[in-house]
Amino acid sequence: MQAYLQGVMPLFVGAGGKLVKRMRVSEVVSGEPSGMVMVMDFESTDAVKSLFASDEYAELIPACDRGFAAMNIFLAQDM
Repeated sequence: MQAYLQGVMPLFVGAGGKLVKRMRVSEVVSGEPSGMVMVMDFESTDAVKSLFASDEYAELIPACDRGFAAMNIFLAQDM
């Protein structure tokens, strides 16, 4: 997990991402369990989509697969 996070954080920052909060999940009330939640702000959804489609991110997928049983990535907008 640490190898993935160390590699992906510079990509997030390079895409204009700003870390809002990183939290460990303490209890699941409904849905699939996850070990952590990270909330980031980006200037556009295109920036996020480009980041996850990049060759640099593809190189991190093996570390992600080793560090996390599942990875859920959501795009959300202010209501």
